[in-house]
Amino acid sequence: MNILSTLMISNYPEAQPRSVAFEIWVNGEKVDALRAEKADFALFECAGPVDILVVTAVDASGTLVKPLSRHITPLIDNGAIRFKIDGPQFLCLDVPGLKPFFIYANPPEVEKPAPDAPDVRYYAAGRIYEAGEITLLSGETLYIEAGAVVRGNVRCANASGVSIRGRGVLDGSFYDFAKGKRMLSIAFDQCTHVHVADIVMIEPTGWMLVLGGCNHVHVEGLKQIGSVMSSDGIDVCGSKNVLIENCCLRNDDDNIAIKAFSPWSDDVENVHVRNCIFLNGEPGNVMEIGYELRAGRVTNVVFEDIDVLYAHGGGAVFSIHNGDRAIVDNIRWENIRVEHYWDKLIDFRVVFSRYNTDLERGSIRNVQLKNIRVFNASVNPGHSVSLISGFNSDKPARNVTLQDFYLNDKKALQADDLDLYVRNAEEIRFL
Repeated sequence: MNILSTLMISNYPEAQPRSVAFEIWVNGEKVDALRAEKADFALFECAGPVDILVVTAVDASGTLVKPLSRHITPLIDNGAIRFKIDGPQFLCLDVPGLKPFFIYANPPEVEKPAPDAPDVRYYAAGRIYEAGEITLLSGETLYIEAGAVVRGNVRCANASGVSIRGRGVLDGSFYDFAKGKRMLSIAFDQCTHVHVADIVMIEPTGWMLVLGGCNHVHVEGLKQIGSVMSSDGIDVCGSKNVLIENCCLRNDDDNIAIKAFSPWSDDVENVHVRNCIFLNGEPGNVMEIGYELRAGRVTNVVFEDIDVLYAHGGGAVFSIHNGDRAIVDNIRWENIRVEHYWDKLIDFRVVFSRYNTDLERGSIRNVQLKNIRVFNASVNPGHSVSLISGFNSDKPARNVTLQDFYLNDKKALQADDLDLYVRNAEEIRFL
């Protein structure tokens, strides 16, 4: 471990696969560039400005440092990419012809537990642990130190005061997806006062973090690189009082999905997602409510200060798919920046689909999209659409407000400005 005035670097075991496309130096110090199937990544800690050099084997002309809202313009010399950051943040290097390269510049760690602390499952740096299934009990902490790789999954049921944290890697490749061994990477079932912070999750075989029937949950600083169909990022299922913040999620399905289904059919209330970066592969949606909504109500859900780097597949950026009986009410997206989308931008529908079982149809009402900035590429017009629809005239979608919603520099003032198709819907407003 090398420590400079503003930098801490942790080395990973030699057996952990390295990137074949990228090398990285921070303040002149070599940092391990690790490999995952759909993206590579490097991580370190810093307390202030640092200089970053990334070297590739290809001409890096046209490279972008994302999110674009950070306004970082790199200096490029053939395969060398140089730039400076002013402190801790998560970035994605987009080099034409190469898979994404995530740079996780974490803030300095605080309150790191001792290896022999009571109620701490401590995985120390320098090793790969073939852990398999880890079961956590009330009051316990699973700690993965920077420089450690834990291969397996985590289960926790009917517990309170449980945490998973550290700057190391949870690797789902312990299970063989090709042989049908699909596992939830982390699942909390009927738990309260849950804290998940800072780890990197890679190579899942199914949903990555599931909060089922939970109350009082805080997820922060989580990094994910999902690489199989149904590698949902965070599934909030029948849970209440959930705060998700400062996360960077790359998934081949929904980045965030809010659901309610057996055994987690409780109402969903008070979910707040803020200051996150999302990259959505195929399929799935970026910020999804649905499809399974077998509860009375989904209410008080907020997404704010989000950078959407890509929405590649057939899903939507902003989506509500109400396929069961729930009343979906008081939903807000605010200060969202969308750098790329393909098929659908907005998709709010009451439907009946193969995911649903309730005979009664629910409703969508009181939805606000405020201060939305979307890059509308030349490929979008004529292909990409938006949809708002209730189930029928007796159960319309109602009271959807789009305020300061921009495609490029053009403010949307009517449905035609968004290629928006409306059916069985009332009170659709542009402000």
